Amino acid sequence: MTVPTHLQYTRDHYWIRQEGNEAVIGLTETGLLTWGMVLFIELPERGAVLEQGHYAGSLETAESEHDLLAPLSGEVIAVNMLLERATMMLIESPYEKGWLFRMACSEPSEMEQLLDAGTYEADYALE
Repeated sequence: MTVPTHLQYTRDHYWIRQEGNEAVIGLTETGLLTWGMVLFIELPERGAVLEQGHYAGSLETAESEHDLLAPLSGEVIAVNMLLERATMMLIESPYEKGWLFRMACSEPSEMEQLLDAGTYEADYALE
């Protein structure tokens, strides 16, 4: 199981790559393997203003549906539209091509709540 050390994580299986005041958001390999094969994904629209912990989209697997909750607050400035047609990119390349969206963060203090790779791997990653 891969847990890249240059990223930060949430307990809800998101990874975050900080780039100044912006953040690229994706789903961890652990989360994706836990939920199963993703059949459909709905992502937020570009320009949407999200609040941490509130609805940002959804994904559907063969077994169930999952709400995607915003890991940070801010405005969505880019969306990986390729995922809507090729959900396999999520599992094939979760930390590169399988990113979900990029946002301009409005609450920098929320970054302090994120987990480092060691903590995420110890507490949440699958063996």
